[in-house]
Amino acid sequence: MMSNNKHMTLAAGMRRQSGWVILLLLLLLVPLQSIAQTHSVARQWNEVLLDGIRKDFARPTVHARNLFHTSVVMYDSWAAYDNTASTYLLGQIRYGFGCPFDGITTPADVQAAREETLSFAVYRLLRHRFALSPGRDLIYAEMDALMTDLGYDKSFTSTNYSTGSAAALGNYIAQCMIDYGMQDGSNEANAYANRYYQPINDPLIPTVPGNPDVIDPNHWQPLTLDVFIDQGGNVIPGDTPPFL
Repeated sequence: MMSNNKHMTLAAGMRRQSGWVILLLLLLLVPLQSIAQTHSVARQWNEVLLDGIRKDFARPTVHARNLFHTSVVMYDSWAAYDNTASTYLLGQIRYGFGCPFDGITTPADVQAAREETLSFAVYRLLRHRFALSPGRDLIYAEMDALMTDLGYDKSFTSTNYSTGSAAALGNYIAQCMIDYGMQDGSNEANAYANRYYQPINDPLIPTVPGNPDVIDPNHWQPLTLDVFIDQGGNVIPGDTPPFL
């Protein structure tokens, strides 16, 4: 009896082990693309944005702003179809800037409308924000490919959402954010050039020992390099990177 029980236990264990092996093989055989398709539309656009940041100049202050503004248009694209949610910029006044919104007809498929609005909003905003990027062509190609995969017509540019068009609302939300960004004090129109802070200390030359010319160690000090290459691998003109 003991021998039979041992055989039964061993057989059951082998069956469980075989089951796990088969499951693992099936998971390995699932195409990565099909796994990616399970991500939400918002997640897919976030990945495009992050990839765009990798292909752009290494500008942490600029991209922190891009991440926030992209999150805003995503959220407003969702909240526009909710009766109780409060939007952030759409239909609001932020720091003296207004983005009027008269509401939109509730669609038959709210989820589909949200995804379409979100996609057009992010697409338009990112095309604007990465227009002068060194990796623009690759970034644009990735954005275009996602719009095609999602089944949207990227050539549609109307902002007249009064027709009930989810795409038009997305374009309108993006345009509001673009206009807001041009007057928010970031100096986007002039490539975000610093307009206020001026270094107190002369640049430090790393190849020279010590720091004899420092005036105030509590203030930022520029570095003068032979060649300045940012984290994205871009060679930046000039040998002294400016204050961000």
